[in-house]
This record gives sequence, C-alpha cells and structure tokens, in this order.
Amino acid sequence: MRSSGRTGLSQRSSALLLGGLLACFPIASRGQAAPAASNRQTTSLGDSLHRGDGKQLHIFYLHGIGSDGPDDHDSLALRQGICDFVKDCMVYAGEPDGTEYADQDEFALNTPPPPLKYLGQEVWRKDHSADSSEEWNAAAPFVVHWKLTRYHSAPTIYVDEINWWPLVFSLKCRQIVESDAGLMGPSADRIKLCSTLKRDTNEKGRFISYAWIPTEDAPRLQALAHRGALVNRRLKNGILDWGFTDAVLALGPLRTYLLDGIRQLILKSVAISPVGIRGGDATPRDDQEYVIVSHSLGSYLIFAALDRHPAGKEGVPAGEKGDAFEEILKRTSLVYFFANQLRLLELASLDGASDKNLVTHLEDWGRLRCEYLNPSPGPPQPCARPKIIALNDPSDLLTWTVPEQIASVEVQNVLVKNTRHWFWLIASPTRAHNDYAKNKSAVGQMLKLKKP
Repeated sequence: MRSSGRTGLSQRSSALLLGGLLACFPIASRGQAAPAASNRQTTSLGDSLHRGDGKQLHIFYLHGIGSDGPDDHDSLALRQGICDFVKDCMVYAGEPDGTEYADQDEFALNTPPPPLKYLGQEVWRKDHSADSSEEWNAAAPFVVHWKLTRYHSAPTIYVDEINWWPLVFSLKCRQIVESDAGLMGPSADRIKLCSTLKRDTNEKGRFISYAWIPTEDAPRLQALAHRGALVNRRLKNGILDWGFTDAVLALGPLRTYLLDGIRQLILKSVAISPVGIRGGDATPRDDQEYVIVSHSLGSYLIFAALDRHPAGKEGVPAGEKGDAFEEILKRTSLVYFFANQLRLLELASLDGASDKNLVTHLEDWGRLRCEYLNPSPGPPQPCARPKIIALNDPSDLLTWTVPEQIASVEVQNVLVKNTRHWFWLIASPTRAHNDYAKNKSAVGQMLKLKKP
C-alpha cells in the first residue's frame, strides 16, 4: 500500500485541531436516507455537528506546496484527530480502503509522456526503443482512500487523500535541487528523496518513489561544498527550491495535467455505494456530503479542477463527467483553507475569459449550491451561501487573505499565530507556514467562529 502524501501541515499535534474540527461534521447511521438540504446558514463545523443532517461524509484532502511525497504523513494526523474526538474508531486513525491512480487518457499505463520540455530537455524521458515511459508512469497522481469504521453502528467517515505531487518531482529534482547543490550546496534530505527508487508491488508499472536523480549520482552531489550562508541556504532550499516552484508550475503548461489528474481522482473517490463498497458509477448522491480541507496550493487547484470544462479543453463537451462535478459542488457547503496563495496567483489571471480566474469558479460554486438548496420552480429564493474559512498567520511568507467580496460565497479570514516571534523581529518561516494545526488557539476559533 502506498504511503500517504502531505499538505505541509505537521504530524502528531495536528490531531488536536483537525480532530476537533472534523468530528463536528454531520454524520448519519449507515443506510439512512438523507433529509432534504437545509437552507440554514452553516456558520462553522461546530454548527454542522448540531445540525446533523444525516449524510455519508466524505473529506477531500489536498496537500499544498513542498510535499515530501512518500515521506509525509499528514493524512495520518488528520485521521488520528478524528478518532481522538469520536473515541470509537475500530482501528485508530482508520484503515486503508484502497489506493487508486489517475489512469485514464494521458495517465493510462505505458502511455507516451507529454511533449513538455525544460530548456530543450524532455521533462519525462521515453524508454529506449519504446514510445512508452517508465518516468511518466511514475508521475501519475494518486488517491489514498481511508475509512474510519466505528463501534455501535455509528457511521463510517471517509477521507480521500488526493496526491498530485508525483507530477512535479521530475522538474524539481533534476532542474532545481540538483542544480542548486552546485551553487549553494547540497540539501541532503531532498537529494535522498529524489534518488530513491521503490516500486509499488500492488500496482504493476507504478512507483512509490522514483529515482529522478540517478541513485549512483547522489553521493557525488552530497559531497559538494556548502557555499551559501546557512540560514539563506536553508530558506532557499526549503521555501523556494522545494516549495514555491510548485506554485510556478501550477500556472504553466503543467497545470492541465495537474487538474486532469485531480479530476480523475475525485471521480474515483465518489464512486462508492451507500454501504461503503468502492467502484461503480461516479455519481454523487443526495445522501453524500462533501467537505474540502486543503493546504496552500491545494486551495488554488481544487476549484479549478471541479470546473465543468477542463483547462485547455474548453471546446470539449463536459458530458457526464462535468455533470458529476456540478453535483459534487452542490453538495459541498464548507471549505477550509490552511494558508493559501490565491491573491498572489490570481495576478497571473486578471479578469477575463480564463480557466485560471478563481473568482469564476467560486461564483459557479455559489450558484450551484443555491440551486441545490432551492430546487422548486419559481422565482429565485435567498439561500445560504457556501463558506470558505481561511486561516492565515501574518508571519507566514506564503499565505494571503482570501478576497471577501465574492458575491455568491461567504469568506471568513481568521488570523492565527503559529509560532513564537523572536523580539518581534523574526519567526520561523517553516513553522509559520506548516504549523496551523499545532496552534491551540486556532481550535477555539474554528469551533466558536460565528462572524468574520
């Protein structure tokens, strides 16, 4: 079984926040029909707990920039947090419910890699004497399904952890990490991560990790001299080389493949029966409730992925898949962002006809949600807007507030302090960005939040 990916959040202490939050979701007895959608405003996850409208809960969990791939386990902290709160998980932190890869269209096994190049070099190289590519097989995004089965006939909670990080490793490892080892000095952890080859024994042709830097080259890179000042070198290795490069890639031609991979994995995640049997049609049901929890860049990608028209494929009819994404958005009332770069990345897509314009995606979400809450014919009725709750540490170098003037969506920006300040001169950039879930004061804010 493939290990889970990371959002950039911390591990064990994140159980405190995420458990308190996610255990507040509305849940119902297995097989119970869901009541009609409530038109009442959802103010917080605590409010969802009191409302309890009896639906099968699915949590789409997307990581953000700087994932360390198979070495990260934030989904574990998420699941531990749920079990700590509900106190009746049959298996602490849940049990694996299968791993699925994006495997349609361009991601089908042994499909030739896309013709993307970096300074004239192929991003994913073809195998010798073959059109296929082992490297492209290793770059497929994947979803890890988890289920938290509970005692006393309590409903199972499903966590669908969507991992898009395999798509960015080739470029980051070869073009950034390897190059900067000669300029500033090697980053030992990144070089080890980039040069480890491990096949997925459960999925022929897929990989848990891939040697984007040849394993035999790693010792040579590790032996290079350190030239940059220690603090500067670590900041560049971590924040810029390994983190912000993801955001840049999400704005370029790789974006099409990121979104398509996420779309395929979302459809695989909703293909589950009322009693928890996976497979079948990817058709959202009225007894399902979807909640999005995302960190950093994942917040920017998820809504573009849920759009009816895939990026770069505007002329292709959306068809049944597009209808499924609309149904998912209709059943999503609440989204949590742990740090985000929306304001920064939107600078690349000013108002106009562009799939990169996030406001258009959010307004569509609000419209679809309202239609779902008011299905009766006749004049449009006022309805409760879906909500985004964004946590932001002012000392986090990679977060900005979410604009609050979006007409069809309610936005609440919450200020938190994730790490101590040294004489109010500096705070750890890594902890400020990663430790949203460690912040105990955020627990009270998230559960008691009523107004912006």
